[in-house]
Amino acid sequence: MKTLFFLLICFCLFSFRPVPEKIANNARTGFYIQVKDLTDRTSHQYIVDSKDSVNDIFASFFNSELELGDVDRPISIYNGKRDFYIARVTVYVKPNGKKDFKHLKYPKVYVKPEKNKRSKLKPVIL
Repeated sequence: MKTLFFLLICFCLFSFRPVPEKIANNARTGFYIQVKDLTDRTSHQYIVDSKDSVNDIFASFFNSELELGDVDRPISIYNGKRDFYIARVTVYVKPNGKKDFKHLKYPKVYVKPEKNKRSKLKPVIL
């Protein structure tokens, strides 16, 4: 009786889950941008899909001749007045129609420490 009840619950759970093709169609790569303006203490958050939108947002906050290049890893720019953060994310649409995101997983950067005699010595205290 317990196994029959368990199989019935499993069947119901699998029958009402979303189709994988539908989940894949809703997910796409995009950018998450967060700008904190420290002069008037405001914070802006954007979730955009295209690189052109990113360049427009970057140009509206920074008056410079530089353009934002490829975003391979999260970038943070702080110039004393504004704190600008941008990251490449996976953008998906929630069932209520709003956009949300998940951060991409980047490989860890590991630098192998050099083994030398100097690191084994004790520091001199004056």
